[in-house]
Amino acid sequence: MAERYEPARGYPEVPVKLPANAPSAEYGSDLIAELISSMGFEHVFLLPGSSFRGLHDSLVNHTRNTKPEMILCPTEFAAISAGHGYAKATGKPALVIIHDLVGLMLGCMSVFNAWCDQVPLLVLGGSGPLDPNKRRIIDWTHSASSQSDLVKKFTKWTSEPPTLQSTLDSIMRGYRVAGTAPYGPVYISIDQDVQEAKIPLGIVMPDPKNPMYAPPAPQAADANAITQAVDWLLAAKMPLIIAGRIGYNPATTEPLAELVELTGAAYLDDRNVACMATDHPHNLSGDNEIQKTADLVLTIDCVDTENAAGKPRAGKRIVDMSLNFLYPNNWSNYGGPLPPVDLQIPCAALVGIAQLNAALRERLAKNPPAVLATRRTELKERHDVLRKKQREGWSARANEVPIARPRLTDALYDAVKDKDWVITVRNNRGLDEGVFRLKGAGQYLGGDGGGGVGYAPGAAVGAALALRDKKKFCIALMGDGEFTIGSAAIWTAAHYRIPFLLVITNNTSWGNDETHQVSVAKTRGRPPENAWIGQRMIEPDIDFAALAKSYGAWTEGPVTDPNTLTAVFKRAIAAVESGQTAVVDVRVQL
Repeated sequence: MAERYEPARGYPEVPVKLPANAPSAEYGSDLIAELISSMGFEHVFLLPGSSFRGLHDSLVNHTRNTKPEMILCPTEFAAISAGHGYAKATGKPALVIIHDLVGLMLGCMSVFNAWCDQVPLLVLGGSGPLDPNKRRIIDWTHSASSQSDLVKKFTKWTSEPPTLQSTLDSIMRGYRVAGTAPYGPVYISIDQDVQEAKIPLGIVMPDPKNPMYAPPAPQAADANAITQAVDWLLAAKMPLIIAGRIGYNPATTEPLAELVELTGAAYLDDRNVACMATDHPHNLSGDNEIQKTADLVLTIDCVDTENAAGKPRAGKRIVDMSLNFLYPNNWSNYGGPLPPVDLQIPCAALVGIAQLNAALRERLAKNPPAVLATRRTELKERHDVLRKKQREGWSARANEVPIARPRLTDALYDAVKDKDWVITVRNNRGLDEGVFRLKGAGQYLGGDGGGGVGYAPGAAVGAALALRDKKKFCIALMGDGEFTIGSAAIWTAAHYRIPFLLVITNNTSWGNDETHQVSVAKTRGRPPENAWIGQRMIEPDIDFAALAKSYGAWTEGPVTDPNTLTAVFKRAIAAVESGQTAVVDVRVQL
């Protein structure tokens, strides 16, 4: 029977019985831990695994569970999702460590999400000894000729270094690759024998401050392409600008608003992002008609250019500003077909926007088109009509049971509107356009990227951890299916004192798929009344409040009366502001 040592209760988790002065590194994993610490990682998300037991020991007993601090997650899927959310919240690569093979298999979907979302992650995985003579019986199960093959098709780079020196060098290179635009996950396996062996002579520790490891400067756009884009923007009768992943970065709001205003362009957010203030007079997000009349569409860092800009048609030009074509993609069809653009501007989005703005200011100072003022007035009027419709169109449904989603959105916004809030995750139907008013980029951290259900709980925890010291009020909205898959991540939040408000929009169904079944049935002339079969999670209904409470969260629900939402959210907010994770289960319509 294994020895069991009782932990010191409470948080933070501080190692005991260690010497006052940190001893010199003895084992390979000690140097790996020192390198990780010197790279500036504050946290590492992990699920324990025997294949990195040496590194685990070094992170606890050598670098003393500080810089990075371990954040224990319930599954590899949750650990990588937490790193995904953390990276979007910080704008820097996040560190994740997982068990080899079976751990990587379980985490593959999360790696794919991060790859589709172009998020910088440094994922380290243990590995059974490469030398067969050093493998224990179980190590044969934890060994593969190339475990990176599991994720090689949806990572930017992988490495399986055989020595301590090559491991240290690979970690530094991986950090650079992940943090170079277009961003993405990298995977590096760390040989168990390299971790546990004594440090050989001649090891040279990489210096993270060495310029060779720094990501290159953001790529600027070609000057001629900028001139062409400015010509077309100013000549267009109705230009439309659509922005995507740059919405994760708060620095986007001001220059993007300037671009929209200088050109007198209409604006739309791409799917699952928010880059502009909801109340900006050019913001027509939710207007399904503007794409049909725009004669110039500029997409900026959008996932799928064709989906964002719409199909080509006579008299319509499409300009794409992104680095999408530089991103490795030789397996999945994610991102859509080769976009039918008239002008491709490969550059870092914020750099390209700054170049466009500078060129526009210079051009407009000489000869501003008279149509700009008229178009700005027209767009403001169109915006005001749209927002009024969005905010008032659901009023007749305010007292419906189950609760109408706009009613939930309105009550939640009213409860948090005066706080410094960030929406860390939301499902596609989580917030109604125009009802929850955002102030700009950085207030919503987007979706899962690749469609991997179960991302939201872990991502919400990682993002809230990243934003905890910034005193942001973090909000997560997710469906009951998403929560069911990843609910154990709430234990991580409760244990590490990560406060945020999680609202479960609970329709007791795999709602997206149920709506598909309704559509198929109607198309085929079959009864849509049967669409719920194989979709509804009922009898028994899941008691999400009790489940979340068992993980240590403050909970309430199921909330079924729309007139109680205000009081419920008031209590939940008080719990969050006292340092707790608050989970509210709200029964909503499909």
